[in-house]
Amino acid sequence: MPIAKRVEPATISFLLTGIDPLDRDDAVLAMAAAITADGHGEHARRLFDALLKLDPRPDPELIREAILQTHLFAGYPRALNSLAAFKDACKKAGNPLTGEIKLREHPLEGDDMALFRKRGKELFDAIYKDKADQIDRFAKSNSPDLADWAIVEGYGRVLARPLLEPRQRSLCIVAALIPLDVAPQLKGHVQGALNTGSTPEQLWKLLDVVGRLFNEGPETRGAKKTFEDVLGKQVMSEEEWEEDRKWQGF
Repeated sequence: MPIAKRVEPATISFLLTGIDPLDRDDAVLAMAAAITADGHGEHARRLFDALLKLDPRPDPELIREAILQTHLFAGYPRALNSLAAFKDACKKAGNPLTGEIKLREHPLEGDDMALFRKRGKELFDAIYKDKADQIDRFAKSNSPDLADWAIVEGYGRVLARPLLEPRQRSLCIVAALIPLDVAPQLKGHVQGALNTGSTPEQLWKLLDVVGRLFNEGPETRGAKKTFEDVLGKQVMSEEEWEEDRKWQGF
């Protein structure tokens, strides 16, 4: 069941202010992935409208890529619905096929399966490092087909595309998993985000920013516990605690 909150453009702009050490563009991509995974169409449309009104405007092609890759984690229907909502938001921001915003009409990739398998394995190993073989064996023990699709299609065809850096893709994966209540996968990808260059401080801030999009519940509490399992407990300063209180009920 979707758990997103109704948010206003001014709220989004404020939420993306003072989020160091997390880069604003990375936060924007993560928010797009998270709202896609949650599956609430109206809230996705409102979020995309707000993101495209930011000054400076985030790159719409990169936002689209963050939405697109989320089909691997939240399913084709939610990704397709979110892409439709994003297309509508682009139309409101300016013609999506001409001028400043240009969206491709044809797939970026061909069908070079050998290439997909090679670069998929390379990215898989970079994300999971010393746990890569263990995770691959676990997947194969449950379904050799799904394990192979993960390497070739998931990591090779989709996640190794050149539009986003592996570090950005990992952050988007983490964000997408936050509302889904899939602790084992979230734990692996929080570690994967560290392995691809993000810092614990950036990941904590990501959880904070993305978490504000959702009502507090088992999913968000479970996500916080998973972050703690990987990163250790976060101790808030008095200033941070006071700032957090301002957000209660948002």
